[in-house]
Amino acid sequence: MRLLLILFLIVSCSKKDVRSSSLGTNPNEKTQFYFSTATSLTVEVAYESGHEPFAEGTTITQGGNTNSIWQILDENLNALFQGRSTLPVITVPKKLADMKEIPDQSKTSWTVSDIMSLASRYRTNQSTQTHTYFWVIFLGGHFNDGTQDLATTIGVSVGGTTVIAIFKDVVNSTGNNPGGIVPRYVEQSTIVHEIGHALGLVNNGLPMQESHQDDAHGHHCNNPNCVMYWLNEGKSDMIQFAIRMSTSGSVIMWDQKCLEDARKF
Repeated sequence: MRLLLILFLIVSCSKKDVRSSSLGTNPNEKTQFYFSTATSLTVEVAYESGHEPFAEGTTITQGGNTNSIWQILDENLNALFQGRSTLPVITVPKKLADMKEIPDQSKTSWTVSDIMSLASRYRTNQSTQTHTYFWVIFLGGHFNDGTQDLATTIGVSVGGTTVIAIFKDVVNSTGNNPGGIVPRYVEQSTIVHEIGHALGLVNNGLPMQESHQDDAHGHHCNNPNCVMYWLNEGKSDMIQFAIRMSTSGSVIMWDQKCLEDARKF
């Protein structure tokens, strides 16, 4: 059973000092649809009551303008498709009212099977060759890899699907102030990272234009300044990455090689 779960899970991204790597190795066979026939890409967000994502009252400042924190995901997805002949219409919710609240499931432990069962009950749309839907669910509790709860796992992307789970209690633990700047950027960078894996990064369906995979750590980038770098999953490194991003003047978290993989596929 554990072996099946590991093969099913593309990546488990952690904020821990003892690093984890990608738990799966099978390339994403659906990448070709995302980058060739898809005319729209929609991110749907759901959350358990009491575990909502940062939304209202959580902003970033860009060029003197104040935007929703979800502008980070929006701009990163648009950057990934920039310059392609097929440009999907990208939709990212910015307000909590545009996200779906589901009842508190009263669970402290979530397996892949649990996450997919929840998706089957509450997910509205399914992806097609022309319309891609990512379903991001915010949960309480912790991820269970089939043998134990992983108290430092921030998010998981379920292999072969567009289902992503974010564990809100772990997000909140990345800063002394749960609503501070670091947890906000940790939350967004984790979503960007997981969607990156689901779309085919790094060398997970999207062929590399130039070698930049960290072979020792699965489908991750070898650039420490890229959101797809494996050490940026660790607590201390993620905090530093979040701080750098919050003061960099740019919200684009991919490095140029990851961007080129998507733009030239």
